[in-house]
Amino acid sequence: MRLVDDLNRAGIYSKWWVINSSFYLTDTKSPLLTSKAVSEVEWINKVAEVSKGNAVLIKWYGKEIQGNELMDLLTF
Repeated sequence: MRLVDDLNRAGIYSKWWVINSSFYLTDTKSPLLTSKAVSEVEWINKVAEVSKGNAVLIKWYGKEIQGNELMDLLTF
């Protein structure tokens, strides 16, 4: 992946990856957004492979997340 090469070249090493604003985890009824969600699967799988499973997927929210809503993302 190009991002891995760029990070390595910059001397930035990370064990975890975050995929944010993903439509894959939403319950959208929109055919357009459903198509986008399906197209994300390939990249989600690639990130999971490159990160050896150390990846977090955060769904898309229609508004800015602040305060306690941010903390709720940390709840497992």
